[in-house]
Amino acid sequence: MLNPRRHVLRLRSVLGSLICALLVAMMATTQPARAECPLESQTPVYDIGFEFLRDLLISTKSELEQFFDININEFCLDEEEYGAYYDMEFGNLVLGDSFLLEKANPPGNVNNVIAIIAHETAHAFQHKHGLLNMLVEQNPHRVKCIELHADFLTGGYMRWRAQDFDINHIKLTTMFYRLGDRVIESDSHHGLGPERYVTFLQGFNTVAGDVITLSSMGIAYVSQADCDE
Repeated sequence: MLNPRRHVLRLRSVLGSLICALLVAMMATTQPARAECPLESQTPVYDIGFEFLRDLLISTKSELEQFFDININEFCLDEEEYGAYYDMEFGNLVLGDSFLLEKANPPGNVNNVIAIIAHETAHAFQHKHGLLNMLVEQNPHRVKCIELHADFLTGGYMRWRAQDFDINHIKLTTMFYRLGDRVIESDSHHGLGPERYVTFLQGFNTVAGDVITLSSMGIAYVSQADCDE
């Protein structure tokens, strides 16, 4: 004999399960998927197994987005890349893992890595605000003023970060000096060591109320450089 009460309870249970499944499906289709790294050699920092490094890079990404008022789609480590760059096509930051380890050594130089990431984020800021053409100046194939402006913005970011963290800006200026190059005839010339050193230091010593003001001051500063030499 059919028990009406049990039948109703069973029906409610089935309906409840169906509703839960429907809600899960709706959430899966309405929530935007997290961006991914496009190359097989790349790994999203969210998937790094080393907890300290993963947390450091994720928190750095968040701080950079706050300071520069931009959105970084994904932050990727690349086992085949030596260096760092902003991928304008995908809106991703890319950092070579061996390059990261080199700049972080000896232990205690984590701010070197953060400064390099900030430099690449500055390129994302330049791209967002249409500053790339303005900074190229006369020769459309030269990137020197773009790079020096990014160094200036990096200095401003590291000053902002120094409000909460111990930042040795002398070590950082030394790193930027070493990042300079002497391939003056090359279209990819980023600036001589002394130029990158003083530009980062100028940005670090500049007090600005917001990143737009800092950027304008940086443009005025690097415009004094001869970006075709």
